[in-house]
Amino acid sequence: MNHLNEITAHSQRLPESLQKEVLDFVCFLEARYSFKSKMQNRNELTDKEIDQACGILQAPHGITLEQMDAAIKNRCGSL
Repeated sequence: MNHLNEITAHSQRLPESLQKEVLDFVCFLEARYSFKSKMQNRNELTDKEIDQACGILQAPHGITLEQMDAAIKNRCGSL
């Protein structure tokens, strides 16, 4: 008996609510491993991915170069 037949046989013995959990888990595995395989085959980021990553680095407010210099000179000064 192959794995698909085993999964089917075991799933059929479960109540419907647990069969739904099995289906959810299979969908999770599909999503998880298809994402990884796509990422492994790719060496470059898209412009959108770069923009999203850089968005993490944006300051919540603007500061001037003078303010940055003063904070550096004061070591650990707040911006």
